[in-house]
Amino acid sequence: MMMIYTAATVFAGFSQDIYTLLIIRAIQGIAIANTPIALKIIRDQFPKGKFSIGQSIVTSAYSGGMAIGVVLGPIIVASIGWQSIFFMCAPIAAILLFLCWRALPVDESAKISEHVPPNADYTDAGRKEGVDKNGVGKKKGKIALDIKGIVTMTVSLVSFLVAITNSGSLSENPLGFAIPLVIGAISLVIFVLVEKRAKSPLVPLKLLLQPPIFAGNIAMLMFGIIQYIIITAVPQLGAAPQGSGLGLDADMVGLLQLPLSLAVLIFGPVFGLLLAKNRKLNTKLLIPSMVIMSVSFLLVTIFHDTSSDITASLFLFGIGAALLPVTLINIIIALTPRELTGISSAATSDMRIIGGAIGPVIATVILTSILIPIEVDGTISQYPSPTAFNIVFIVGLALAVVATILVMLMRGPAVKALNTTELKQT
Repeated sequence: MMMIYTAATVFAGFSQDIYTLLIIRAIQGIAIANTPIALKIIRDQFPKGKFSIGQSIVTSAYSGGMAIGVVLGPIIVASIGWQSIFFMCAPIAAILLFLCWRALPVDESAKISEHVPPNADYTDAGRKEGVDKNGVGKKKGKIALDIKGIVTMTVSLVSFLVAITNSGSLSENPLGFAIPLVIGAISLVIFVLVEKRAKSPLVPLKLLLQPPIFAGNIAMLMFGIIQYIIITAVPQLGAAPQGSGLGLDADMVGLLQLPLSLAVLIFGPVFGLLLAKNRKLNTKLLIPSMVIMSVSFLLVTIFHDTSSDITASLFLFGIGAALLPVTLINIIIALTPRELTGISSAATSDMRIIGGAIGPVIATVILTSILIPIEVDGTISQYPSPTAFNIVFIVGLALAVVATILVMLMRGPAVKALNTTELKQT
């Protein structure tokens, strides 16, 4: 996977048209789908009770790296061109490839077929029937690749994204919105039916539909959406000329989100260490983390006329963005049987990634739907209206409130399920 990612990163910089670039970016996306493996390795290698430390480092690195990229991206593009981003990332990808080859542990004795029988079912407490008390399968079984599940899920997700994208021109092209929406809904129903019948499902529904895990994954989806709404809208607000946005230069647009990066990088490991020492804090800090992000969205909705207003709100958002994923993932993994860590963490990661795909589409559709003419250097061009930015932040605030309600509903069942799990382990 890292070999594919490294090669795609190199070739992306040589793209001559948007379609070639999109294809190569899709290949990159397929390659980085291996990121949930990190949590599986951590859970396998770290001592019991220390998982949250390693998990918090991975999560904060993920969010912090993304935030740093948002800061540096505009500066690099403005100074030496967009191709240079891929050329600069290619050596980093090559180093990571080497480290994966030389440093990652490989345990050939722990095959998934030895631990996951194809006919296993899940109880409400998350323990798998068909395994012994140590979680080892009573009989071996091969794991078949769920092609039908992959195809139907892909069709559903792509269709929904196309529908959201076309919603900006709903009055002019209603079929462009309605047809993908219907296809997505039908594909989603087929996907659920396929997964229920599959011997080795892509998504173990009986595990992931447990109330606390289900609510946690939906909350992670909402988190991905609102996180990427911020990452998409704020740079456009900063770069848009006076009358539309703040009229900042490219380097200042990048620095606008520096507080978000710093907050995630600083507080991510701190929260991880804190939660590792007292695991009960995961459920206690779950709701406050989402409340922090809701408050930050409220502030940026009301106050975004100056750079200082935005940076202060983004720093607060970064604190919540550092805390929420750590608590959510810790709770979900704690409720997941060890042998299903990879599948469960992949599902949670997918929710965040899907949210990361939906968020920019929502922000872009709104910003391109309400435009105003502004003259810059003697040329009149169309830019997002201040009203459009207000609507984007209001939508983000609404989603943050919904996510807050979800984690409130999740906390009670999560505490009960965790207590049941601890009693059984004892």
